[in-house]
Parts: sequence; structure tokens; C-alpha cells
Amino acid sequence: MLDNIDVKKQDTDELYDIFRQVPDYDYPVLRFYLYPGTVLIRQRINLPGAEFSKISDLGCPPAFCIHSYERANVPYQAMFYACSFPGDYKAEGADPPPPPRVVALMETSSFYRDKLASGIERCTVSRWDVVKDLELVAMPFLYDYSRACKDILDIKDSWNREIAKYDVNQEGLELVEYMAKEIGKPFSSNIEYFKIAIFINYLLNVNEKTKNVDGIIYPSVPAAGAGFNVALKPIIAKEKVQFKGASLCHLLKKKEQSYLTVLNHSISISGDCITYSPQSLDTKEVALYRKYADGLSFRN
Repeated sequence: MLDNIDVKKQDTDELYDIFRQVPDYDYPVLRFYLYPGTVLIRQRINLPGAEFSKISDLGCPPAFCIHSYERANVPYQAMFYACSFPGDYKAEGADPPPPPRVVALMETSSFYRDKLASGIERCTVSRWDVVKDLELVAMPFLYDYSRACKDILDIKDSWNREIAKYDVNQEGLELVEYMAKEIGKPFSSNIEYFKIAIFINYLLNVNEKTKNVDGIIYPSVPAAGAGFNVALKPIIAKEKVQFKGASLCHLLKKKEQSYLTVLNHSISISGDCITYSPQSLDTKEVALYRKYADGLSFRN
């Protein structure tokens, strides 16, 4: 039935009719907790020649600025998106997981994802610390994530254990598993997020079993599950997450070869205002920057 939904029609009532066929408390979902001390990373692409000089510019955007569907929000519904540090992000091996700021780059920069593009893109990475417990909805993550981090594998295992314990509503199970696959799909246009965005809105704001949670956790699709994202309700981000600092970065890219370096970092915060200072680069970092920057021009 969900496969027959025409996303171009954006018929929210049609979707809600399907959701309401399952009693609220029969939706099988997991709860995932992030505790104080957890670090979240956000990233924004800079406007040409400008810096983000206010904390409010780096936090949750105003609802009136949101004009399209995203993976975890509908138009005119702001959400605080961030990347979280997976439990194994420092693991070593032939293909170590990327650091969270690179996962954030994958999520936010179409330039980074474009294998044919070259140039220098300016972006600002900000750090936010969890200061109160976050209670998040997690779906089973059934999509095949080729680089799944430890947390994603743990959630998959927890899902299989919990489902085996109970007599689960089959319609609810099928719906949640369908949406778990939907949230893991790589989409090329915002309208394709329609079904999953409406479903997450339903879980976070309508369904009696889940509307008291703080947000949702889901794997990073561009990073193939090597990291994961959270999407928090704006009021929760104000209460439970605290800004800790920001850095201006340059992404130097020649098609599929790229180098990300920090050019300055915040040194003081006064009210909503941020003051930056140049980052001290060692000889090796300067040489790498010059190597990658040769022949490139700034995009912003």
C-alpha cells in the first residue's frame, strides 16, 4: 500500500489514514539514549566571503526558512540535525570510520559528494555537548549499510532480540520495517523524503506512544552507516544541548581527492556572538594545503 503512494501528490491525509490503521501503542520501535557528555557535530556551508559570527546562526534554523522535505522534517518544521560520535569512531583498520566532522560534511555538502567537482568550499563545523539525557526513537535500520558503525549494529541486534520476545502487531511491524528501509535510501530530490518525513513527524508529534521523545536517531546514508545522525525537536535542543565552539574549515577538492583543514577556531563567546582566531598550522599541514589548493578557486 505504501509503495503506491504518489510522493508528487503530497497527500498527507492518505499517509495518516495508513498510520492510524495501527493502534498507537502497537508501533514497535526502540528507545536509544544519549547521555550528558555526548558530543554532537553540526556543519553549515558558509555564504560567500562571510563567517558565522553568532551561535544562533549555527543552531536550529527558524521554521519559516524550511521550505522542503528532509529525512526527518516536513516543510516549515525546524529540526536540530547533528552527527554523533559512533562508539567505534577511533577504530583502526584498512578502512577506518571517518571522523564525525567528515560525516557531517557528507550530509551537508553536495560539492563534497560530487565526484567530478573541484574547488575550495568554506564551511563551519560547530560542537554541541549533550547536557541532559536525550531519549530518541530508533527504527531497526534494515537497509544494507556497507560501513555500519558499532551503534547501528547494536541497534539491529537489539531489534532482533526484542521482536523475538513479544507477539508484535504485524501491520505495525511491516509499517515500521518499511519506513526503516525508507530512511536508509539515497534520494536525489527532496520530494522523495515525503513518506519518511511524514512518518517521523507522526512519531514525534502525534503518536501517543512516542510523541514524548526528544527526537530520532538514524544512520548517515552518505557515509553508508559509518556514522549516525540525530534530529531533535527545537525546544529540546535549547534545553538539553549546549554550544561549545566552532571552527572555519576549508574543503579542498580535486574531483575524488579531497582534504579538509581547520583555518580558524572560536576563542570566546559573548552572549550570542562568537570571536574567532586563526588556527596555527604546522609545516606539514601548510604543505598539504598548498598541494591541494594549487590551481583551485573558492566556491564561496
